[in-house]
Amino acid sequence: MGNTITLRVKNKDKFDRLLALIHDLDYVEILKKDQGDKDKKVSSDDFFALAGIWKNRNISARELREKAWPKTK
Repeated sequence: MGNTITLRVKNKDKFDRLLALIHDLDYVEILKKDQGDKDKKVSSDDFFALAGIWKNRNISARELREKAWPKTK
């Protein structure tokens, strides 16, 4: 078992460069890659991974239902 470090990179371009550098290091293993909420991919098989997907969204349950099931005339 080795040591672990967690980093937060504020700039996406620099994040990509840092990730490329880390990939070149044969003694470093990437355990988890998170590029922010936009790029995060969640398996539909993992129900609990979807928890909080509406966090920080300014939408009500009524608005969400109206968009999901529009009324047809």
